[in-house]
Amino acid sequence: MFSDLTGEELYAEMIMQRTNDARRFLVVEGDGDIAVFDRHLAQDRFTVIPANGKKTAHDALTLAFADNFAGVYSILDRDWLDLIPGDLEDERIVHTDHYDLDMCVFFLPGVYISVASSFCIKGGYRVGGVGCSEVDIREACLKLAFPVGMLRFISERDKLKLRMRDFPLHEVVDRSSMSVNLDLLISTAIGRSKKASIDPQSVKASLVTEMARISDTARYCSGHDVARAFTILAKERWSTTVSADSVERTARAAVSWERFRELSVYKDSSQWFAGRAEMIWAA
Repeated sequence: MFSDLTGEELYAEMIMQRTNDARRFLVVEGDGDIAVFDRHLAQDRFTVIPANGKKTAHDALTLAFADNFAGVYSILDRDWLDLIPGDLEDERIVHTDHYDLDMCVFFLPGVYISVASSFCIKGGYRVGGVGCSEVDIREACLKLAFPVGMLRFISERDKLKLRMRDFPLHEVVDRSSMSVNLDLLISTAIGRSKKASIDPQSVKASLVTEMARISDTARYCSGHDVARAFTILAKERWSTTVSADSVERTARAAVSWERFRELSVYKDSSQWFAGRAEMIWAA
């Protein structure tokens, strides 16, 4: 119903839906968010609206807020909030505490242990085994995802127009060191970006400088890149072939009610109703 709509069209759809649906709207960016939020939402009070992109969400929310259209709230990805200007900020909008919701799921206790247990047992994965701890998994995935995320940040900040969406991480990883080859990362990014016309060496210099100054590497990693990193880890460490999409779906499915309440967006959104989370969420 809401696929491929502009912000104006999405807002018009909300107005039409309100004529026979008195519930409040929770605007999110896409289906991955719905997979986590919808089953924990208080269905008698809220209905979730996918915007299929942040720009569409921003445009629709801007119109709704300007018109004082009541009952519209939103949970959006943090992306580059506080790092690059441009995100819409309003008390009715809650942002994830990591880059996106899938990164928040990545850091929930036990979730990626569940993912590894689901796919990698036949390849030798065992909870408590060498290289199998949650810390081991997180460190290995972040090591691979961070350079891609940092290049994405530099491209956005400096308007390099690199095509970083759905980046083929597996093509730029040195399997012997389980690290990203920066020259290959940059050349691959430039090669898949029709609008980019930049000097690879200047980009590499900027990338190396930026990576060296960052201590919170997770802030620059997307959930999609981390899922791709896990597929590489699974292949190299546990001889298991699994798709990034399957990893993401399994991780989202592992977000139980108890784990969901550990997400910052659960607490932050409760402030819409003076701390009454039950107004939005239901066990």
